Amino acid sequence: SKTKAKNAKEVLVENLNYVKGLKVGGKISLDNGQIDLKIKKVAKETIECSVLDSGIIAGKKHVNFPGATVKLPTLTAKDKRDIKEGLKCGIDFIALSFARTDKDLKELAILLKKHPNKPEVFAKIEEQQGMDNIDAITKHCDGLMVARGDLGIETGNTNLPYVQRKMVKVALQAGKKCIVATQLLESMITNPHPTRAEVSDVANAVYEGVDALMLSAETTVGDFPIKCVKYLSDIAKNAERSETLHFENNIKHMSDWHTLATTSVKLSNRIKADAIVVLTRSGFTAKLISSARPRVPVFAFTNDKATQNKLSMACSLENIFLNFKKDHEKTINDAFNILKNDYKLKGKKKFIVISGVFSDEYADAIQIRFLK
Repeated sequence: SKTKAKNAKEVLVENLNYVKGLKVGGKISLDNGQIDLKIKKVAKETIECSVLDSGIIAGKKHVNFPGATVKLPTLTAKDKRDIKEGLKCGIDFIALSFARTDKDLKELAILLKKHPNKPEVFAKIEEQQGMDNIDAITKHCDGLMVARGDLGIETGNTNLPYVQRKMVKVALQAGKKCIVATQLLESMITNPHPTRAEVSDVANAVYEGVDALMLSAETTVGDFPIKCVKYLSDIAKNAERSETLHFENNIKHMSDWHTLATTSVKLSNRIKADAIVVLTRSGFTAKLISSARPRVPVFAFTNDKATQNKLSMACSLENIFLNFKKDHEKTINDAFNILKNDYKLKGKKKFIVISGVFSDEYADAIQIRFLK
């Protein structure tokens, strides 16, 4: 209930009454684990601690209570207002922080139910409870985000690589997307070049097969935001020359369309195709192709801007807007012309072409075609 600290040794923390299970000898972490405190005494409105690590504390930084339970709802009233405003603005993605159970995803789904252009939902797993329910959570979202800041504190930094790999594996085997975020290039907040360890960390995420890598403080408050993006792109492109861990090989086929997608990717390898071309309205088929992790480029053409935006998060895809014609053959010819003129594909190229001739949603035609 205080609004101002009484001295330099006191720090005010909002919503402390929602934290349950604090014990003497327990730990409190500040600023993504940069400063640790040890609990000496717990009173009604105050917690007395000894400082284990020295450092500067700024306002609006994370406070974590490892081992304690935070009873705050995953979706607060403010979150719901922000989501409604975001929907008016046409947002394409929502990342749900501190997703603990599938009920959190179901509650969000109710908010999005009547919206004609539903954003894709990523569950941010940031504590042990979310890990304990990872399979059920994955089933009710479009993808997982490995939010390594809070997650590392809550599950332990030395355990974090294992937790990350488990999350990526669960997502890919369920045919869902996966993003790795937080402290990818942390040293570049103040330095113009990353450390070797950071380069290896980013490359490792690529080897695991993630769809996307997300920078945070590096580009929001860092001194070298453009350099960070360039480094991240270069590291990823170099790492992509190597094999992944192939978690997608054990993908769960939930429908015939999943089988079609994986079969198309295997066919592209068998016939040594130069690329896969997908014509998609809803993005459904292109996402399934992406989940099978093809080793060749995938050019996904769509006549829907919202679909194009959402496909930007899918691995292996080059998402391209194209006005579809009533004559299906003319649409394919237009797509091939874009590949020749804009992507400079020259010579005789062999493509797997997947398109929906009779369906607006599902692919119903697979062809082998040549670009001449």
